[in-house]
Amino acid sequence: MSIFLQYHFLVSIFIISAVSIAVFLISLRIIRKKIQQDTLKENHEVAGFIYNAVCIIYAVLIAFVVYASWNSLKETNIIIEQESNHLLDLYYGTKAFPDTIRQEIRTTINDYVNIVTKEEWESMAEGKRSYEAAKVFGKLADIYILIDQSRMPNNSVLSEALKIVNELGEYRRLRLLKSREHIPDIIWMVLLIGSVILIVFTFFFGARNLNHQYFMTAILIFVSVLVLYLIYVLDHPFVGLYRITTDTFEPLISYIRDFKG
Repeated sequence: MSIFLQYHFLVSIFIISAVSIAVFLISLRIIRKKIQQDTLKENHEVAGFIYNAVCIIYAVLIAFVVYASWNSLKETNIIIEQESNHLLDLYYGTKAFPDTIRQEIRTTINDYVNIVTKEEWESMAEGKRSYEAAKVFGKLADIYILIDQSRMPNNSVLSEALKIVNELGEYRRLRLLKSREHIPDIIWMVLLIGSVILIVFTFFFGARNLNHQYFMTAILIFVSVLVLYLIYVLDHPFVGLYRITTDTFEPLISYIRDFKG
């Protein structure tokens, strides 16, 4: 299914909708051949109330899942922004360190950013991390931990830097956890089964003009595919054409490239 995330959403929606509509309309045609329209009309009075109830329950579930997925995506973006901001603070703060340590910190931050944006970002699509990025981050943390305080003109700067490094490690862990966090399979099963039930339920309504019923059913299928695809995209923030990009790190990369201090 993740292959559809690699294409433009219009292409993906068209393919999935076309297949789904074909399958369901063929099924509808078979049922209408076996059951006459007059027989189905007898179901309308009772079936209409039941269908409305099922629609409300399913709509509440869809709204909850979309809301939760969207919030999770926003949280992921905030985590990435905080990681980038902390790296920028560390890089800028190197002005207060001795020359040899300053250069070592800047080089390590630059290496870390390059590995994260060029290597680890691809790994996160599969819920994995880059061991090289973890190694470089460990090196960065060690630099601060092993600094001799007697060489520091301002120890409060070192204390603040150590605090930032600890928070940076936390944001890194959260980012990696978010890449592995997905909607549970049981919820996907309920969403898919609920969508199928809504569509199949329409087969037991008997429109006098069968082409009109085909058209209305096709619209329902298309909307269902559209919503489920949206949830799938939100649930895979590091996969495909609409994944979270490394743009958040661009100001940091530009600053490192242009920094002369």
